[in-house]
Amino acid sequence: MAGAASLDAVRRGGKVALAQALSDLERAPDARATLSLLDAAYHAPKGHVIGLTGPPGVGKSTLAAALVRHWRSMGESVGVVAVDPSSKIGGGSLLGDRMRMAADPEDQNLFIRSMAAGGQLGGLSESAFPAIILMRALFDRVLVETVGVGQSETDISGVADSVVFCVQPVRGIACNS
Repeated sequence: MAGAASLDAVRRGGKVALAQALSDLERAPDARATLSLLDAAYHAPKGHVIGLTGPPGVGKSTLAAALVRHWRSMGESVGVVAVDPSSKIGGGSLLGDRMRMAADPEDQNLFIRSMAAGGQLGGLSESAFPAIILMRALFDRVLVETVGVGQSETDISGVADSVVFCVQPVRGIACNS
């Protein structure tokens, strides 16, 4: 991690510094400087982490976009980690949730990072965990959108302060006629 940033340097450097720090975390998660940054971030929590999960196609991205708009209208800073399914060909993010959320690139109080699940089970990518720790130290709200949920995609419950489980209307409700 060339020129590893401190937590204060990431705070001062805005979106560019945060993007670089997240890229460094993805490239060298065990580097001493990376661990030092994560340790500082872990001990300086600022924000509330909210996890959005539920079956694919239920509207998690639509809800995420609405929550982001609401929080920003209230003046709160928001970091988003959007975990997408991975392409079986290239391994990258398949859907690109960041592209589906309208965001002003000049808004220094909103940062959206898409991540490919990378074949990880659990609903989150391996790099989502350190990203959440770092973003929690920088933003009032950290919204984490998982790939989706089945019976084994429960990692979000271990990293979020609050979890929102999204379902289609009338899904799983028994109706008596």
